[in-house]
Amino acid sequence: MRAIGGVLLAAVVLPFACGASVHVLMIDGEETKGQTPAIKAILEIADVHPDVLTAPAKGNPFDPPFDRYKVVILNYSGEAWPLTTMAALEKYVQNGGGLVALASADAAFPAWTEYNLMLGVSSAPNRDKSAGPIWFYQNENVAFDSDLTGPAGKTQEPDQPFAVTIRNTEHPVTKGLPLVWMHATDKLAGDLRGPGKNMLVLATAHSDKDHGGTGRDEAVLVAVSYGKGRVFHTLLGNTEDGMACVGYQTTLQRGVEWAGTGKVTGRMPTDFPHESKPSLRAVETTARRVK
Repeated sequence: MRAIGGVLLAAVVLPFACGASVHVLMIDGEETKGQTPAIKAILEIADVHPDVLTAPAKGNPFDPPFDRYKVVILNYSGEAWPLTTMAALEKYVQNGGGLVALASADAAFPAWTEYNLMLGVSSAPNRDKSAGPIWFYQNENVAFDSDLTGPAGKTQEPDQPFAVTIRNTEHPVTKGLPLVWMHATDKLAGDLRGPGKNMLVLATAHSDKDHGGTGRDEAVLVAVSYGKGRVFHTLLGNTEDGMACVGYQTTLQRGVEWAGTGKVTGRMPTDFPHESKPSLRAVETTARRVK
């Protein structure tokens, strides 16, 4: 994926700044670090300035200082980390640390049971029936099917914008957002697999069978309680347009603040998309990395 280029439009009112200091670590890998500058720039709009750490190749030591941070963002889809590092992240979230899993992180750690619990669901094809049932939204409720076989991740063709529907209007991340808003052209994953334990589906989108989808309403924003920790999991932002969508940017900013503080304090951006048309905002891309 190419990083988003360009500059912020001068006429756009910045969406919000987090009311509380949120110290953030973002971890990427060789496969995903091209996306990192855009993610960092999106967060900086909200006055969140993440440190960035690239995980080394498998077999090398990796000991991130999780406890220095309120939130860890995973933009990572690579090999398993050392067992001590995985255990440290597990402990960090159990004890109240915030975790934000980007869409890329769905493919990470398929054999790590506790990580799958943190995600709630995954769109990655390296999750089969053993990872859990297929989850979706049906008749105004979260539903699952334990009998369906095959891997996760049946994906609608990313050839058109699609509508996002808010399903939980009281959660801090989604409270006050338009009930339906148009998301820019993006991959929409279906056949989401996982344990689904302590999971709230915050928003869904319909996966169109005529465009290679499942024909079901699929989760696109998820919140999970894991021990004392809060996990925000977004399945949006798989394409350049998807990351440029103001709806994606706003929900990511809000998700990071909620994961770190349990609340969302900022106001809505004036250019948030509405029901009939997406809204895109280009971002500057610079990234400061942890030494």
